[in-house]
Amino acid sequence: MKLFFSVIFLASLGFTAQAQSSWFGNTSCSDDGAVIADQAFTSFINVERSMAIGMARAALLIDEGCGIAKLVQANASGDSQDALLSEASEMSLSSDERLWLDLTQSDDPWQPAATAIVESGNEAPVFSWMSSWDTNRGTVAENMEDFAEAYPDHAASAYNMLAYAYADAVWGVEEADMVRALRYLDLYDAAHEGPNAADSRSEILWNAGEKAGAWTAIRSAVDKGGNPSMYADRAGTIWRAMNEENLAKAIHDQVQAFWSGSDEEADMEARAALLAPTSSHCDSNLEACYSATKDEVLAALGAGAEWLSLEVSDVDVTFNSDYRTAVATHMNAGQYKTDDDNVVEYRARASSVWSLDPWSGDWLLIHGNFAPSGGAGIPSTK
Repeated sequence: MKLFFSVIFLASLGFTAQAQSSWFGNTSCSDDGAVIADQAFTSFINVERSMAIGMARAALLIDEGCGIAKLVQANASGDSQDALLSEASEMSLSSDERLWLDLTQSDDPWQPAATAIVESGNEAPVFSWMSSWDTNRGTVAENMEDFAEAYPDHAASAYNMLAYAYADAVWGVEEADMVRALRYLDLYDAAHEGPNAADSRSEILWNAGEKAGAWTAIRSAVDKGGNPSMYADRAGTIWRAMNEENLAKAIHDQVQAFWSGSDEEADMEARAALLAPTSSHCDSNLEACYSATKDEVLAALGAGAEWLSLEVSDVDVTFNSDYRTAVATHMNAGQYKTDDDNVVEYRARASSVWSLDPWSGDWLLIHGNFAPSGGAGIPSTK
């Protein structure tokens, strides 16, 4: 998953107590608390916020004075962030923890502030990582590469950023280079055991059109992150993309079933199962569009006419980018008899919109649009 700037800022300000792996040079945590807080920060800086919050809380259970854990918990949270930061400000924080808090709460740009901290002689890797986002020093990609070389034991999150930089041609990279992007993904995967490494690989491969590779990677992310998890949503999208042909056929069959059915009770029940609780329609009588409940839609299907025949043809199905919405275009043609026994040749071009219900997994009709095309529309209601 790509780090957005606000997350980058907050995540970049982490640290641990163990000298051999510490992002910060000093900490208020106990030895035991610092071990867990270190893992919390590692998850946090790698965009694994739910895992970071869980481990931060665990650290605080055994060491309520652990500043790293409190600050990870605060910065990984949502609406409670300000309150948690206020609590952290009352704690006996170490000097580097206090720097993290001050930078998090500051209204000033954090990139040059981080550079100033580094230039003042602070050797904590986290501030060098933050300073890598200071474009006054060079491009972000160049700075991240320098950081990874200077701090190989802390380079995982930089590898993640560099994979996106070369995949998407951003942060100073002028031309996409998938070979380099994949190389950095391999380095990231080797350096970080959490689920985000697999999620980043999945997203980059998905954007490159590599559905099979994206599917394999996202399954690994779901496995490592837990199921259900934040990664399950992307897994669903990729699975549907890989099964696009089958899904299109299923929706094709639903279009046929909905508009080719009879008015018999069994057919009406089958139609009802394909309708969303409320849907909108623009009919071929060119009257005003309307929203209606299931019962109202079904009642309108046979109103004012006795259908002698109705066939659906030329069905074409397309999906949106996350494969949660499908649009089917089709032709509807047939005959109906009006109340005065006139037989009318009906022909309309149509489009119908189908939405994936997140709870049932069914594709439901949410909109239909019709216009006469070489024949009459349905009878007027006026």
